Amino acid sequence: MQLVSTEASPAPDLSFAHFLAGLAGMGAAGILLAWQPEALLTRWHPAALAAVHLFALAGLMPVMLGALLQFVPVACGLALPRWPRLDWLILFALLAGAYALAGGFLFADPAWLLTAGLLLAASLLSFLAKLLRALWQQKLQATLPAALRRNALAFAATVLLGLTLIGVMRFGWALPFLQLVDWHAQWGLIGWVGGLIISVSSVVVPMFHVSAPYPRHWELATRGLPLLLLAGGLASLAGWSTLAQLCTALLAVLCLAFGLLTGLRVVEARRGERDAFHWGWLAVAALSSGLALLGLLASLASDPHWGVAFGVLALTGLGGGTISVMLYRIVPFLIWLHWQRANKARARLPLLHQIVPERAQRAQLLADFGASLVLTTAAFVPVLVLPGAALLAASKLVQLSLLARAMHAYRQRLALLHTLPPRVRPATGNP
Repeated sequence: MQLVSTEASPAPDLSFAHFLAGLAGMGAAGILLAWQPEALLTRWHPAALAAVHLFALAGLMPVMLGALLQFVPVACGLALPRWPRLDWLILFALLAGAYALAGGFLFADPAWLLTAGLLLAASLLSFLAKLLRALWQQKLQATLPAALRRNALAFAATVLLGLTLIGVMRFGWALPFLQLVDWHAQWGLIGWVGGLIISVSSVVVPMFHVSAPYPRHWELATRGLPLLLLAGGLASLAGWSTLAQLCTALLAVLCLAFGLLTGLRVVEARRGERDAFHWGWLAVAALSSGLALLGLLASLASDPHWGVAFGVLALTGLGGGTISVMLYRIVPFLIWLHWQRANKARARLPLLHQIVPERAQRAQLLADFGASLVLTTAAFVPVLVLPGAALLAASKLVQLSLLARAMHAYRQRLALLHTLPPRVRPATGNP
């Protein structure tokens, strides 16, 4: 199992801002779908394009980047460069660019698209440079940094493909538009979001569930993820349909294997608690297995609704659902850890599971995964878009409220702890 060092955890305020902004972005995507429920009739609907990019860039992306600010130093022992003012500007530019991109799709405004491209290029490439600089400090044989490097390259491919698509739409570059769109979605959903979930899970699942580590051959298998994406994309471009279909099938096998291996570790966990974190990871495992089968069906079926269903489940279920589960462990743990650091007076502190109420976690996660399933079904039953989108927005905004209250309590107690005099243990030796 990968060893972690909590001593390397930086102050959590920047990560907390990323988390809250991301939940707000996912909630905004749900509100947009509820406002225009006809969006899921086709992947090319302006509101569908706007909602997808709101969820991905204003929702998933800030949370993933905020988590990496903590995960890379703690799990890899690598220091990310700290640019106090620039780090906040990166977050602001990311959010401004994401909302500008959604506006450009929604109102078909080329100026908004260009503005979004400039803001997103500045923010995402700046963060990527910082991430790659840290990850390349480590020797290549280290497993986790090597996996994160592959994730970062998928991140770079997603960003560059997205910027190229903006160039095609804004300046009319003569490039294969539909192929670029598919590559952008594949590298973003599978290579970046899916790949990062796999990498983080290799540490988080065994550590927090007190279970066996993932087998060595699984890590070897995941190394082929970017190669399968690359081979499948080139085969599709060249018209080699059999090879492209084989790559899709192997990607589905990887997704299914991840679901089964993760579910087995959660079920066999030595940690006795059956809390929201336990059931949430079981849901992630089940959803990953189902997503593998849905992706295979989408690649074989001629009906485009299967592709829409796959995209919705991958984005809101595997992406948004996993993030919701993880935030209920990341945020309380960071709060508890930094309280402990400041607790020189050895005052009594709330326990980890008391920071965010367990019952509220369960209710929110149930609504979250339920909304994802309803929206996935809505690809075939359009009348379900409105209730599914409303439930998604409500669940994300409820989680935002729960975590914002916990962060407010953190700051209040932290300020109090800094005012308390240190408690000195009495001498026990004889004079």
